Amino acid sequence: MNFTFIFLFLLLAINTLFSFTRESSVKLSLTRKIALAPAVTDTLRFPATYATALPTLTPLDQWEKDYNRYERFLTPNIRRTQQGLSFAKNGVKTWWVANSASPHAQLDTTTRITNPDRLLGNWRTVANRVVVHIDSFSVADQKMYRSAIVHELPGTVALTVTNQKFSLQTDEPKANRLNRNYALIQQRYLLLYGASRAAGSVAQIGMDQEGRLLLHTCGVTERKVPGRYLTYQTIIRQSILTRQ
Repeated sequence: MNFTFIFLFLLLAINTLFSFTRESSVKLSLTRKIALAPAVTDTLRFPATYATALPTLTPLDQWEKDYNRYERFLTPNIRRTQQGLSFAKNGVKTWWVANSASPHAQLDTTTRITNPDRLLGNWRTVANRVVVHIDSFSVADQKMYRSAIVHELPGTVALTVTNQKFSLQTDEPKANRLNRNYALIQQRYLLLYGASRAAGSVAQIGMDQEGRLLLHTCGVTERKVPGRYLTYQTIIRQSILTRQ
């Protein structure tokens, strides 16, 4: 099975926190189990589904119910940041959102940050990777299939959070620095913005039981061939940080 992803990350930029220039086409055959390929130590500490909630596969109607239960967290400010693109090619209907607040692979609600002051301070990544989650429904056999694959990212991310600013710096493969206003919304969304919140970018943010900071920047793609299959793909740029 061949996946080729070329990612150009301008980490947490204004209009999208993460972008990619090319992705492999996804067909039903790609829903077989995919071998994970991160470093062994990272896999043991943080598996592909770490701090991530996925819809129940069976019964079939439960998948949609699980997906829809996150709608209650979407405030008007978050909804205004959401823009998608739809197109059709070779019989495949595609819907794509580069910076999604509603992926099918959600940051677990148990990581919600109830006290914004917990964000303040200096942080550094202990894991920095891309996780691709794919759920597909086959019309022929009336079943859902699931797979996941992890791609390691080089370098580290340093983060400083004050009451007003969210400042990020990456060291590889090319140094980048970001300094933005921010708002913590519904205890789980990080909205980064400049002059206008409506033009901002959104990520999911949380903390695990060990106090590590979790950042999920998501892009989603839905592909459909009527009468054959429907595929949901979430690509998560996942950063796991510890306090310095």
